[in-house]
Amino acid sequence: MLLPMRRLFMPCALLFLANGLLLAGCSSPNSTAPSAADAVKTATAPPPAFPFGGKVDSLNGIAGHTFGEPLSAFTDLRLLPPTPGVPVGPTRTYTYEGTNGWFGKHRAQVPSQLYTFLDGKFYAFVALGDPTVLRPEATFLLGPGQAQGANQFFWDGAQARAVYAENTMGLGREGRLDVLSKSMEAALAAKQQAQLKADNAQ
Repeated sequence: MLLPMRRLFMPCALLFLANGLLLAGCSSPNSTAPSAADAVKTATAPPPAFPFGGKVDSLNGIAGHTFGEPLSAFTDLRLLPPTPGVPVGPTRTYTYEGTNGWFGKHRAQVPSQLYTFLDGKFYAFVALGDPTVLRPEATFLLGPGQAQGANQFFWDGAQARAVYAENTMGLGREGRLDVLSKSMEAALAAKQQAQLKADNAQ
């Protein structure tokens, strides 16, 4: 991912370098114009560590709720029953049945809205529905994202991660938006690893 970003920055880098040299040659000794060395430093600055993660980190959840909030801060959630034959883990997933906020007002177009909690704290969100409605909202909330193909986008920040993808469903298409907390993802992985060790020790 970094290599295309560097290629994108190369013309700008050359432009900045040329401008710096021209300004240095035409300015007086007392001018505050950046020196050629400063221009080179600016031009060769590395890209940000999370170029597509700013908005997903700023939101750190979904509109109206941030990751880590307790279950008591949410309304209109209904607990989904466990999947038969699948062991119950440390997470619980609820479906949203309310009408508040963008997702509530668009339940007809985005009927599946799932909130997952780890130890009673908001951990992840999934929305599935009409891509012509869900995709623009995902872009509005999180920015343009890193494209992978025509119908898949990633947002990877320091605190949170998100992905939007579309799949063929019957005669149409379905959009899916996943947003999760990276720190809670790590906590869940640690819990699962500890459980696996405990099971193997028996």
